[in-house]
Amino acid sequence: MLKDLTIITGQLRIDKFTLEDVDDLFALMNQPAIMRFIPDRYRTKRELRKTLKWLISNYSMKPNEITRLSLGIRLKETNELIGWVTYGPLPYDECLKEVAYAIDPAYWNQGFATAAGKAFLQWLLKNVADCDIYAQVNPENHQSIRVLEKLGMAKVKADRLIKDRKPGEVWLYRLKKKTQNHSS
Repeated sequence: MLKDLTIITGQLRIDKFTLEDVDDLFALMNQPAIMRFIPDRYRTKRELRKTLKWLISNYSMKPNEITRLSLGIRLKETNELIGWVTYGPLPYDECLKEVAYAIDPAYWNQGFATAAGKAFLQWLLKNVADCDIYAQVNPENHQSIRVLEKLGMAKVKADRLIKDRKPGEVWLYRLKKKTQNHSS
């Protein structure tokens, strides 16, 4: 079981979701700017609550048993939920693990995605990840591409991996585990 799922960095606290987060998470996930690039869709809070219960159940598992680890990104000062980070298998190759994130558009261009991503990746590499970490990105999502590059991820040729999409529809980035420095 993972003992500490709280990551503190600068102005942010990244930690476990609770069922009380369903309203804020639903509002976040249904913003048009988020929906443009995030494939997950929840038409009702009930659907999201069911998924949130499953995500919360993963917190009590051993690192090698976790299917998906999702945490809320909160402003440290106010505890406001402004986004999320997640780690789990790529949909088309469950042997490969990906990270993904979303930040409320009201907080874009303030460095929160980079800060949260960097802290989450460092934590993953220290506590969970035993292989390279990937991220999928829509080639039109220029802000996310910049964030992934700031996180030390590099674009890889992935057309052979991504079988359910047209070539170039999704770009794949990779962070090689062996080259990471685990110090904070």
